[in-house]
Amino acid sequence: MEMLIQISAIIVAVAFVFLVFYLIQTLKSLKHSLDEITSTMGQMKNEVTQISSEVQDVILNTNEMAIDVRVKLAKLNHLFGSVNDVGQVIHELTTSVKQSATSLISAVKQTSIMKEGAKPSPKWQAIIQGAAISFDMWQKMKTKKSPHTGVMK
Repeated sequence: MEMLIQISAIIVAVAFVFLVFYLIQTLKSLKHSLDEITSTMGQMKNEVTQISSEVQDVILNTNEMAIDVRVKLAKLNHLFGSVNDVGQVIHELTTSVKQSATSLISAVKQTSIMKEGAKPSPKWQAIIQGAAISFDMWQKMKTKKSPHTGVMK
């Protein structure tokens, strides 16, 4: 029985040696993995630092561009305001010309309706002729400005 105990002790000792050997191998593998993780974390820290500085530069550039766009839009607002003013002046001028033409046409019609015995004076005839010529020229200029439509505005 003593021999059985010695054999059992030898088997336990050999099993313990194998267990310690595999445990040491596992711990070495775990240490190697932890070293790689530590190295990777260090690299990531450096890359994050570089990326954050680049992101800050991008944000600064974006802010500068936004300020530049605001300044240019303010200038465009002034330009569009001026264009609006010019458009209003042109509209008022066109309205004035239309009213003048309308009154001229009505004056021409009234003179044609006048009695045959009462002829206008030579001054009035010259004024009416000049107005009629001006109206014809205005109509021709207007048709030249809109050749695509063929319709006067």
